[in-house]
Amino acid sequence: MPEPAWLSVDIGSTFTKGALFVPEGDALALRAQSAVPTTVDDLSRGFEIVEAALKAAAGPAGIGRAYFSSSARGGLKIAAVGLTTDLTVSIARLAACSAGGKVVKAYSYRLTRAEIEELEGLAPDIVLFTGGTDGGHERTNLANAEALAASSLTAVILYAGNAKIQDEVLARLKGKNAVAAANVMPEVGEVRIEPAREVIRRVFLERIVDGKGLSRIVRRIGTDPKPTPLAVYDLVRTIPEVLPDWDDLAVIDMGGATTDFYSNTESDRAGDGVLVKGLPEPRVKRTVEGDLGLRVSVLALAASQAGEIEDRLTAEGLDKPGFDAYVAAVAARPEAVPGSRLEERYDAILAGACVRAAALRHAGRQTRLATLQGVVHIRRGKDLSRLRRIVGSGGFLSRCSDASVLAEACLRPREDPEDRPLLPAAPELFSDALYLFPLLGNLVADHPAEAARTAVRQTIKLEQARSSI
Repeated sequence: MPEPAWLSVDIGSTFTKGALFVPEGDALALRAQSAVPTTVDDLSRGFEIVEAALKAAAGPAGIGRAYFSSSARGGLKIAAVGLTTDLTVSIARLAACSAGGKVVKAYSYRLTRAEIEELEGLAPDIVLFTGGTDGGHERTNLANAEALAASSLTAVILYAGNAKIQDEVLARLKGKNAVAAANVMPEVGEVRIEPAREVIRRVFLERIVDGKGLSRIVRRIGTDPKPTPLAVYDLVRTIPEVLPDWDDLAVIDMGGATTDFYSNTESDRAGDGVLVKGLPEPRVKRTVEGDLGLRVSVLALAASQAGEIEDRLTAEGLDKPGFDAYVAAVAARPEAVPGSRLEERYDAILAGACVRAAALRHAGRQTRLATLQGVVHIRRGKDLSRLRRIVGSGGFLSRCSDASVLAEACLRPREDPEDRPLLPAAPELFSDALYLFPLLGNLVADHPAEAARTAVRQTIKLEQARSSI
């Protein structure tokens, strides 16, 4: 008797995608796929349209377990507050990103009145409040607790700083929706983000699900959603565990609203003449860029990468006013697709700018420093030079058969050779050809080996090709 199929749906900022999978050998067989524009007023409508389209392909056994993820509503917005930019704020960013959140703003030291007003305007879902080692600095945290308590913020305030003053911080936050987790940095150099990640995941379920139809989906299928970035993060973490040959892996997931860069590789390699500064880099890391999206964020993308984009337009002999008109049209209708080869080139230029900027922001840097004892190289941030494979995911990168866009992740800028980014050296480039990574990420908790093998087997290796209109 055939087994029921598993339904997996991802509600993105632009499109709602779904697929049916059935077990087949040591992996999964893809039975059917469907996608519709995301119904932003009621996310459950898009889900139900996709589900209905896939039911017909389920066969007599029907649909068994259903899974879903969501990055609609702008995803989980987190503001990070910490003592210093290099330490606690950096760890807060790590915790927020690895839990599937988007850091909308980070603040260090004592919060000013202007910063509190800015926070109120940002209206984050969570304020991740860190700072101090256990038994260390107290005064700034207590002052920031009072400032947050006096604000009009309705966000969950998650305190994950100096544990010795946890009770006093929570007392000063009385009247706010405040919770606590273990310190993200109990001692200098020790990073412990899992307890904070777990609270963030719980807040996602309690606050994001309660609105725009997501709670209706939960009641009907009996499954809690994942933040879409967490689904992909779990898949990127799992693939090398199941398939060791796929170690030193990165995935670039470029969507309509953001570009997410995931890496799974060891980073901190000190050696002769090389000093590693800053916090230890996690093996699995995600960064997310809210100004790098091809549709919902296209205006922010065109503004933040204006110089890079203009250089590309000039090099290809393309018209800037025509490009600007295309960007304005996409901003007005994010669900629109290119209608000509010229518009496809505009999209490729925008996509290349996203990939390049996301890689440069994810990678660390190495600086050459001359000292009396000789030349020393100072390394900060994540070293991506070991990467052996990069997979492009998301609507554009999954469809792209030309490696040139994804290869932008390895392109070194023309700048000071004594201060260089630690970009990938010469990785093989692949596409998530069927755009399954978010959908398979939803299955990782229950079926890790099958999801990992299926994800890898459907990728397609890309070859470099010259692009032209």
